[in-house]
Amino acid sequence: MHVVIFAGGTLHASRTVRQAIEAADLILAADSGAATALEYGCIPAMILGDFDSLASEHLEQVQRLGSQIVRVPSQKDETDTELALLEAKKQGASSITLLGALGGERFEHTLANVFLLTGFPELSIRIVDGPTTCWLLQGPGQSEVIGEPGDFLSLFPITPEVTTITTTNLAYPLHGESLRLGTPRGISNELQKDRASVTIEGGMLLLIHTSKS
Repeated sequence: MHVVIFAGGTLHASRTVRQAIEAADLILAADSGAATALEYGCIPAMILGDFDSLASEHLEQVQRLGSQIVRVPSQKDETDTELALLEAKKQGASSITLLGALGGERFEHTLANVFLLTGFPELSIRIVDGPTTCWLLQGPGQSEVIGEPGDFLSLFPITPEVTTITTTNLAYPLHGESLRLGTPRGISNELQKDRASVTIEGGMLLLIHTSKS
């Protein structure tokens, strides 16, 4: 089951965003992400949060439209987006797309959402914003990247070291090398064909694919 979660950050329209919404079996929202969902013509089945950022008129609107409201205390351990991810997992999600998880006024929420990927390694989670898609690859593992020649692909270690990295169809190939946290050697590689691949033996690697179209 594919679940789309609207988080509270900004969201830039793109073909990838539209495709994710069209493929959704269930739509959830985290607090003010409900307002973004409405902008994209979506009615969340459930909205979770402490509702410190969703305007009252939007809250009343989604209630009229039938969204289930799950209100939690403002003093809590989890972010609203994390609560939505936990709910998606509870509902049996096999894949999750996070929309509105990047950007916004508070950069720490962007970092929190990216690091949330490491908290759910058993789930296939992708963050999509405009031309950018990012996801986590955990070793040992392999990931395919589908795009166009000239697209950017950046590789960032999330663990201290990611070992035995092998890539195909990238401008700057890796042949079993390691990347280490804190050294941005993997930034701004480029696809040479419409498909590329990344294989790792150990560690966690963040892949960021930026489409040129």
